[in-house]
Order: sequence, then structure tokens, then C-alpha cells
Amino acid sequence: MAGSPRILQAFYRLYFGFWIPTLVWASTRWPLGLMYWMARDLVMLPFNIVRPKYLRAIKGNYARILGRPPDDPEVRKAAWQMGYEHAYHWIDFFRWSQMPPEALAEAIVAVDGEQRFTAARRSGRGTLLLTAHMGNPEVGAIGMGTHFEPVHVLYWRDRFATAEEFRTRMRLRGNVHGIPVDASPFSVVPALRVLEGGGIVAAHGDRDFNDQGWPVEFFGATAKFPPGPFLLAARSHALVIPTFFLLTPERRFHVIYEEPMDLDGDGGIEAAARAAMRAWAECLERRIREHPAQWYCFYPFWEATGCGRADAPGSGALA
Repeated sequence: MAGSPRILQAFYRLYFGFWIPTLVWASTRWPLGLMYWMARDLVMLPFNIVRPKYLRAIKGNYARILGRPPDDPEVRKAAWQMGYEHAYHWIDFFRWSQMPPEALAEAIVAVDGEQRFTAARRSGRGTLLLTAHMGNPEVGAIGMGTHFEPVHVLYWRDRFATAEEFRTRMRLRGNVHGIPVDASPFSVVPALRVLEGGGIVAAHGDRDFNDQGWPVEFFGATAKFPPGPFLLAARSHALVIPTFFLLTPERRFHVIYEEPMDLDGDGGIEAAARAAMRAWAECLERRIREHPAQWYCFYPFWEATGCGRADAPGSGALA
């Protein structure tokens, strides 16, 4: 039907144009339980009903992750729970970006590997915090920006202007500065300069937004991962620290800094980037097995187009 895309786009504009400003305003004024209910039952539930292709893709991903058929009850449960966690993620982001830094600090109940981060910063080299669309890295970036130093995040622009506008506004409250990237190699030049100056850049390592990913084994099958963060680190001589900002069952935060990756060596930039990507895929697989519902991917991850198309809500974000 020729008119369907236009109708769908109009629906998205109205839908997110109403809900995002509403949730931003209410996130610090209304009870948190009520906010989670609204995000779950008034936003995510209707979205799954109107756009069932996303739920089917999520089930396909969890079938591989859990090693069960797509129609298995555990797979269906995990798929729905992931959608709800993604909705809660937005509420947490809106809420904590408007709260005092001290309140966020109190909500962090554990930090694993903090000495790794501290040692990397003391080295004087740039630090690339490599994360995934998992847990709530947006809140993590705000926490780091308000307690340590400015954080520069790489992101693909969201197709929904309202989501982009409010995400940028919330980030700036926490001393987090976005660096939009696209298919042009020149778009990463600002990030290269930050890293060469010894600063912090945060980037995702799990979505191949422009279909230029490199193949890596992931959960027993080949998937494509974006080479950009690894090439950027290799060219700037930055240390790469896989970083996760996860949620506990009580919806507090658990920060994990994995072992840093040093891409300097004699084998060349591409070889170093490929080796680091393989190590990252193993690290990410381990964390997803531990917290499957906290990994947000709305597309068939193991298909050629990967998980990168930026037309799911919030898919162009750092989180």
C-alpha cells in the first residue's frame, strides 16, 4: 500500500511527539512505579501490537541466545521482558539526568574494575569506553560526566526528531557531549581529536548501522560488528575499556569495567582492530548470557543487515 509509510511516519511523529515530552516532564514528578507502568503498558505494549515485526525479530534473537525454538515460552517471555526493560531504560534516563549527581551516586551499588578505569586515565592516553545497547549506558555517561570529566559519545542521528532533541538536552545536563557520525569517514574526526588529546569517548560496539561491519562469531553463528570504534582507538593510540552499566533486580546500578585493550603493536591497525573486535564479541556474549533481557536489539541480529537500521525507537542513541 503506497500510503502506508506516510501514514506510519505520521503515527510515529504524533506518538513520540506526545509521549517523550510527557515522560520527561513526569519522570521526576510522578511515582516511579507509575512511570514504569506508563512506559510499559501505554508505550511499549501498543508499539509491539502496532509493529509486530519487531517482536518477531526479538524472538528470533532470543531463540539463538537461549538455544530454544522461537515459539518456546521462555523465548516469548524474554522477548517481552526486553521490550519492557527498554521502556524502563528511557524512564531511568529521563529521571536520573534531572536528579542531583549525589542521588545518582547513591543509586550505584557496585563498581567492578574501577582500578582499571583509574589506571587508564592516569596513563595520559585517550580512553574509549566501549559499551553496548545494554543496561543503561546513557545514565552511566551522565554519572561519569558529572563526577569525573566530560564524556563525548558517538551516535547515529535518530530518525525521530523529538527523541533526538530530548536525548541531547538530557545528555548536556550531565556534561555529556554528542558527536554525530554517519557514513563519511570525516564524521569521526572530532572523536579522534578528543582521544588524541587524552579525553574520553564512549561508543557502542554492537550495531552495524551502515552495513559495513566485519564478521565475528557470536553465540555460535556469524554476526557483523562495527569496526569503527576499534579503528578509531587504534589510530588514536587510545585504550579501549569494555564498559557496562547494568541494572540490578532492585533497579539500582552495577558498573563493570572490563580489562582494557591496548591496540598498539606491530601487526598494523586493521589486524589490531580485528583482534580487539573478537575479544569484545566474547565479552559481550558473556554479559548477555548473564543479563539477556537487558540487551536491546529490535532487528534480526544474525542477518546480513544486522541490528543496525535506525528506525526503531531510540535505535540511534548511545543506549
